[in-house]
Amino acid sequence: MESAKTYHEIDFLLPAQRFNINFSYVTQKGLPFVREFVLRLIHLSPMSRSQVATFFGFSRNEVQEAVDDLVDRGELTLSDNGRLVLTEASKSYFSDIGEVPTLSLLRDSAVCLSFDLAVFSCLGKDNFSEKWKAGLSIKVADENASCSESFVEKQFQRQFHEILQKGFLSKSLTQDEKDSPHVYTVNSVNKIKQMPVRLPVQFKMDESGRNVEREDFEKLRSSDYVHEQISLELDRLARPSNFGEIAKVMMEIGDAQTLNLFDAKGSGISMQFFEDLARIESNSSTKRSSFIGPIYSSANWGLVQKHLGPLIKSRRETKADVGHTPLFWIAPSDPFWGKSSNLQVRISELFEKASTKDRKLYSPTVYLPVGGPDDFRTARQWQREFDAGAEARGLIEGFLGGSVEVLLFENEFVVVVYHVSLRDSYPVSVPVGFISAEQDVVTSIGKFVQDYIDSTSGFERPNDCGLISKLGRGG
Repeated sequence: MESAKTYHEIDFLLPAQRFNINFSYVTQKGLPFVREFVLRLIHLSPMSRSQVATFFGFSRNEVQEAVDDLVDRGELTLSDNGRLVLTEASKSYFSDIGEVPTLSLLRDSAVCLSFDLAVFSCLGKDNFSEKWKAGLSIKVADENASCSESFVEKQFQRQFHEILQKGFLSKSLTQDEKDSPHVYTVNSVNKIKQMPVRLPVQFKMDESGRNVEREDFEKLRSSDYVHEQISLELDRLARPSNFGEIAKVMMEIGDAQTLNLFDAKGSGISMQFFEDLARIESNSSTKRSSFIGPIYSSANWGLVQKHLGPLIKSRRETKADVGHTPLFWIAPSDPFWGKSSNLQVRISELFEKASTKDRKLYSPTVYLPVGGPDDFRTARQWQREFDAGAEARGLIEGFLGGSVEVLLFENEFVVVVYHVSLRDSYPVSVPVGFISAEQDVVTSIGKFVQDYIDSTSGFERPNDCGLISKLGRGG
């Protein structure tokens, strides 16, 4: 049995900003050979010119040239007794007796870096192109955004060595391996743009079906504050338990296997039963596979591809007219559904594979829940979430109670996902369901789907409200 099972995947969108930072830094550089060793010798003890010449084997002219150069640089001077001694400036080159002298140089540089607006972690120099969609937004203090330049100025100085080690700064700062530059001053910080940084979160349960604490974010210096904000957002979106309603739907469509995954109180999932069921299904002749988690997750989408791939192959090879075969994807009324970039990828894949250069292989339609044909607000929200290429349609919410998702390839296979809310046990809904190619199951679920799409929810209120793009325009 797996030690932890992912039961949901949700992307969180953390506000971030990109900045142009101009700064001055101090770098330590080594000295030329003769210059270094003359200073090191005199650092040990004041000496006369003749003693320096004897020690290095210099001629009279050579020692004269070397000493005069150091005097001109302000690094040597004569003491009252006529011996050569270090000046205050050259004394600062040494950290201790016998150490190699280094010269501090002040230089200017500039860099474009991104910082999150929660804990101001440096996210690097890449120019993020994420959009505010397919995820849940994390709220941060208004002051963090309005005073971000001031916060970044302080954090850039505090995180300078970490930023340097990660390779986010110019290579010229680290050309010398012995060099250890540090910030002298930040001259200016200018905000360029604001964008989200995407933080994928996997919600997991242990082998006993209990929720597991979320993992920290590698991108962030500290994850505590962000986890607190995530918890607040999850609490805001959480819904009362709907297990009773979903259990009725399971019985209505004859799905005892999924119903048995839940404990007697309907408060959690029995992972032992799930593992046993998965083992039985894999070793039987039935064309059914149970799963936990979103169908669009990487792990579960493989189940869809296992059925869809051979169908596409055979339809490309046949000369029959198969393009009219519908593929329906009915989304649930669940606040956590689709809050992942994975969904966008899966929908695009279904539409791209629906046709070849010369003909259609099937006709995909995505149905998204709306309150009715006049629910313009929800339609516009869906428009912002989904790419215009997907011809999504509005469907009055309430299909099989509203918390059930169905992906149906007519007469071929069906995916049923129950989005179970058990807020006392799990912070987000638990998607759990099955995929089946059993003909009686596909036909039975297909009738539920077609009947709902074709029916009405009142006088002249068809459940199929038409294209989301038209609803979003108010007509």
